[in-house]
Amino acid sequence: MKKIFINVSFAAVLLAMGCSRDRYAELNTDPSQVGVTVVLPEMLFPNAPLALHTNDFEAYYDFNRNIEYWIGAWVPLGGNSGIITRFRTPTTASSYPYRYDNLYFRETTGAGGAMLGLREVIDKMPAGERAKHLHMRAISYVPMAYGAFNLSDAIGSVAYTQGMRARYTDPPLLKPKFDTQEALYDTLENELKAAVAVLSAPPSVEQKKLGTYDLYFRGTGNESLNWAQAANSLRLRIAMRMLKRKPQAAAAIINSVLTDAVGPINSRASNWVFKGGENVGNGGNYNLAAALSGQKASIDFQYKTTDPRMRIMYQKVALTEAQFNTFKANGTIAASEVYQTYRGRPTSPDAQNNPATRFYFNYITGTTAYVSYMQQALFNRAVGLGFLNYPVITYAEVCFMRAELAARGITAENAAEWYYKGIDASCADYDQWGKDANVAEYVALSTAEVTAYKNHPDIVYNPAKGVEQIAIQQFFHHWKNPSELWANIRRTGYPSPTGVVFQAERIMNNGVEQVMPRRWSLFMPPITDLNYENRKAAIEEMQKDPELGDLTDITGRVWWDKK
Repeated sequence: MKKIFINVSFAAVLLAMGCSRDRYAELNTDPSQVGVTVVLPEMLFPNAPLALHTNDFEAYYDFNRNIEYWIGAWVPLGGNSGIITRFRTPTTASSYPYRYDNLYFRETTGAGGAMLGLREVIDKMPAGERAKHLHMRAISYVPMAYGAFNLSDAIGSVAYTQGMRARYTDPPLLKPKFDTQEALYDTLENELKAAVAVLSAPPSVEQKKLGTYDLYFRGTGNESLNWAQAANSLRLRIAMRMLKRKPQAAAAIINSVLTDAVGPINSRASNWVFKGGENVGNGGNYNLAAALSGQKASIDFQYKTTDPRMRIMYQKVALTEAQFNTFKANGTIAASEVYQTYRGRPTSPDAQNNPATRFYFNYITGTTAYVSYMQQALFNRAVGLGFLNYPVITYAEVCFMRAELAARGITAENAAEWYYKGIDASCADYDQWGKDANVAEYVALSTAEVTAYKNHPDIVYNPAKGVEQIAIQQFFHHWKNPSELWANIRRTGYPSPTGVVFQAERIMNNGVEQVMPRRWSLFMPPITDLNYENRKAAIEEMQKDPELGDLTDITGRVWWDKK
């Protein structure tokens, strides 16, 4: 596993560099001149991961107050009603998710501008120097593609092919046209495939390395291979999104990735993960709600199947069995309740008024509730004083994607083999992430535990329900990556209240079943917007798809999310 830490002095250098970004074009007017101060292209690279993974507003508003509740991962002390509503409109109806800033504005230029700037610096070099930076230039496409893909997942069309180019065009391109999600996917596939070709080809000259500036694969010694595999893995994820809309095109990408000499990520050592330093994910907006628990349905399933990842995700209930029996006897806890060392809260607002479940939403004694609290150290460094991991694409995810593709008959690979490999890798990941974060009462996962889990009757792979089994494993694995967890529920339909492997709870509010949000609110731009015509045209193009729904209807669908 990569050990990537951002110390205080390095962060200060990056901050200073960000404040003087306007000067680098001037400084690189003629990089060939000896003695001229030059901004090295690798110095711009850290701005991409920092923009993508250190936005505390994204953590607070997009994840901790919206997506985590939408996907049913978290349930607050008072339940999913009142101030925190399970399926509320994010922030306001006329705002973008904070991942918008991650691509365009964070760290001055966002991940997109930083990577365009890196290429600009390289492209202004003399031919001999440019030849030494071919790999670095190719790498720059990968985090930028991820940022655009991730934003499009929530809002659909984005300004990509013409976006962020004002600084590098004459006259400045201040009014970029927007790419539809379908067109964006084609562009990203072409860029990522081209990057893989460059990174996997023997270079004519020795290549300059990102070295310590690579905040993802620093220290692996083979960054070109790591980034080629990361690019292929992102191509695979994009193809999975396309399966309902363009199955033949998706299958072609999948075949291209799996037959490529480099292939996708093929071990945990090659995981694409950002590991934050001591100033990342620390307090403030990373604080979670008090007495936050997991959802009852998923914790019950993990408890029943002896999932060893459970103790990394949640703490044991603080109520002892003796206390439980006392409160059950006096009627505080429902007579039908059975004691478990791990227990979550129901996600339905109506459960708060049900005599059989309302005790979950109150303190039973003092500040003790009969639920498993979240391992908050996994999300807030100030709790455990360890280090947080932000997975982008892991080997476990690649295994589950390959298992699902085989289970659906899209490839001829062995679905069971990849399914079990995915479980092994996911358990190892959570063990590492829990140890890094210093979660409460950390105990290392053992091989025997993982083996016993794989041998549980509900976990043993069964082709008749294989797709759902794989989707449920994706659900638990992506618990540390809420954006992808949300996307996979939309994509696969699991967990489902009608599932045969794991039945999700029906979310009832005043007797009416609620529908999970599937995208961010959209809006027509104000006429004062500098790029009014292109923004308006993008929305009007999206509205041609009836599945988009009303602009502010967060249960509407972006292009890939076809019914």
